[in-house]
Amino acid sequence: MKILLIDPPYGYREIGGTKQNFRYVLNKIPSLGLAYLAATVEREGHDVRVVDCTFNQEKMLTDIAKEFCPQIIGITATTPTFKNAAYMAGLLQQILPEAVYICGGSHASVCPEDILNVGVFDFAIIGEGERTFLELIAHIKDKQDIQPDYIHGLAFKRDGDIIITPARERIENLDSLPLPARHLLPPLKRYHSTPASYRKLPIAVIMSSRGCPNQCTFCDRTVFGEKFRKRSAANVMLEVEEVISKYGAKEIRFFDDTFTIDPYHVENICRQMKKIPMHTPWTCLTAVTAVNSDMLKMMYDAGCWQVLFGLESGEDYILERLGKNNTVEQNKKAVFWAYEAGLRIRADFLVGSPWETKETFMKTIEFAKSLPLDFAHFNKFVPYPGTSIYKDLKNKGYRFNFDNGAYINNQCDFIYVPEAFTKTEFSQCLDRAYKEFYLRPNYLMRRLFSIRTFTEFTGNLKGFYSILSL
Repeated sequence: MKILLIDPPYGYREIGGTKQNFRYVLNKIPSLGLAYLAATVEREGHDVRVVDCTFNQEKMLTDIAKEFCPQIIGITATTPTFKNAAYMAGLLQQILPEAVYICGGSHASVCPEDILNVGVFDFAIIGEGERTFLELIAHIKDKQDIQPDYIHGLAFKRDGDIIITPARERIENLDSLPLPARHLLPPLKRYHSTPASYRKLPIAVIMSSRGCPNQCTFCDRTVFGEKFRKRSAANVMLEVEEVISKYGAKEIRFFDDTFTIDPYHVENICRQMKKIPMHTPWTCLTAVTAVNSDMLKMMYDAGCWQVLFGLESGEDYILERLGKNNTVEQNKKAVFWAYEAGLRIRADFLVGSPWETKETFMKTIEFAKSLPLDFAHFNKFVPYPGTSIYKDLKNKGYRFNFDNGAYINNQCDFIYVPEAFTKTEFSQCLDRAYKEFYLRPNYLMRRLFSIRTFTEFTGNLKGFYSILSL
């Protein structure tokens, strides 16, 4: 069958608000979910195309749809991109009314009712999509073979009622999946992460595992679940070697929720990464509770030059309410372990949760300034559906509209502001956090002397301009 997969567009206004200060330093990375989905159905002999609307304008998408004439159109959607996903489906429905429209991704997994009630999607896929999508294709191709009621991980409408089938078990053997179909995506050189996260371009994003056992109350784990599942080091290295030799990657970013959960997994990958010619640099996301000094030194020796910690707050009470299972002191210890190992350190802070006050916000800023961090991101809290905090706030009577302000970098539009702040006060505190952290003379000198590549220099320059323009 002919299948068109779409990553919906998002604009600078949506991500950065009216200020758009961070428009030049935002992530622009490929959808690994769509790439895995495309590879899975392509392996079964279907004709697949992928359109990343980050690069393709509306007319280009409609031209591709008219020329290709797909029978199935699949669109991925997060909560911030759902509005655009529905718009793209409605646009294509005018051109291809006979096609079957399917939505997957985090928003479809958490809010299948939203997907089906918008009136343009026939099905919503809940959770990991690879096997569910294959069975759904079989149903669409020959409705006598399998009925949608028996496809686990699916939602659809029948006679006006929404039917949600039983949850599908997660894929245990991740090595059984084909490597992501990057040949169907735009060239790797067109993508880039935020400048704070790379030294060399192009950079390839790879996931060596799925699932996160951590219980953060602000994080949704509906798609990949809570059980940690890892690929073999050999399978991961096949992808590393492919992105380097075939797609020209000069750096790797491991995009696992917590790359270091399994020490043996980390050790095996580090051992293999040391064998790569030219010692390709790499980075990863991790947690302070999942590292130790020896592990961080091993990672540095294997080419890792930076780690990203989710420190979230400088106040223990807030860390407890966020479900972080660690303390400010533990955060500090892990940061210094990484620093002593020779690693550069990025830190995410989550500000504006229901327990935030002006005092705790300032405490977080001071805590960030007290650490040897290379980069700090002060992400505003957004109560995303599927999270524990979202459920608690809804039970208290809060209602949320995610059409504007759903991106954590948008410092102009707010879906939620803690009771201790007005919107203006909270916006001013966000600006103050970035300025106080980044415009310190000693920090600027340290950053200047730590730059190792021209690509890193230009990225840092863009970031500096973004802070100045706040």
